[in-house]
Amino acid sequence: MAFVALEPTPSPTAVPRNWFARNRPKPLNHLLTAKSIDSDDVDGFCESAQAFERGELSPRAAAGKTVALLFFQPSTRTRMGFEAATVALGAHSIGMEDMSGSRSNARSRESLEDCAAVVSRLCDAIVVRHHESGAAERMAVKSRKPIINAGDGWNEHPTQALIDIFALRRGLGTIRGKSIALGGDPRGRTVRSLIGLLRYESPREIVFCPPSHRDVPADIVSAIDQNQIRWRVVSDIKCALTDCAAIMMAPYDMSDIGEAAASGYVSPGETPASYIITPEKIELTGSKALLYHPLPRHDEIHPGCDDLPNAMYFEQVRLSKFMRMAVLDRMLCAS
Repeated sequence: MAFVALEPTPSPTAVPRNWFARNRPKPLNHLLTAKSIDSDDVDGFCESAQAFERGELSPRAAAGKTVALLFFQPSTRTRMGFEAATVALGAHSIGMEDMSGSRSNARSRESLEDCAAVVSRLCDAIVVRHHESGAAERMAVKSRKPIINAGDGWNEHPTQALIDIFALRRGLGTIRGKSIALGGDPRGRTVRSLIGLLRYESPREIVFCPPSHRDVPADIVSAIDQNQIRWRVVSDIKCALTDCAAIMMAPYDMSDIGEAAASGYVSPGETPASYIITPEKIELTGSKALLYHPLPRHDEIHPGCDDLPNAMYFEQVRLSKFMRMAVLDRMLCAS
């Protein structure tokens, strides 16, 4: 299959070594939603991430600064990814191992606003994940330092969307004119933020493959229609494997993202066979579709796919560190 090399290679659009010395992006006070990011921001973040990956960009503002990681929900990749990016920039991270035991909870009744007011006096930027939609925005009202939304309930996850765009561009060369599939639960915050950024990428169409009992949320449909992007729904993942250049998968049920960390919620059941990507389906369809996933994976992509050339989800994790470096570097410039 035709496949774009994963390692960065020089190209006519490669970032010159002195690009960032001549082009300082406008400061962002907070990064709460994909709606606050314009096309120049997306390009700038991707260029900065690529430059960090290549070792062509030295941290501008992060060295010696402190990033607070406030994760009121469990997290593996996002928490460790931001911590790794913080270390790589020469900064330091602080935070509690388990924010469910903090005073900012229903029992102790400290508000998120007060939490932000306190923590922002101890650090230079705050990365927050919370089960409540709008939590990051609430904290931004009282924070003296930049707030980065690392996922707030069903609402948004803008840094993951930036990672997804960076990884899609790397794998496909360009998203323009390509059919992009979104598999799994369409309600997720990653979907909402990714749709917000795909409007700048001019895909040919967006193909949803959701559970039969889940409609694509009305606000997501409205955002797609407003940007005049074609979209459709299919009921079998083989259709996406056949028709699309890339598939961004998600778990079949993502109800846990709106649950409190201590709720004990367990996602029910198994994914129906028609929604699972397997090596056999890839072989049967002759699919060249690149497979992405923000992770964690349940059973929607069979582990047998991991070593196929289609699989991009672990490379997506590797690239995420550099995008998070780009985000932190820019946000710390504003602090």
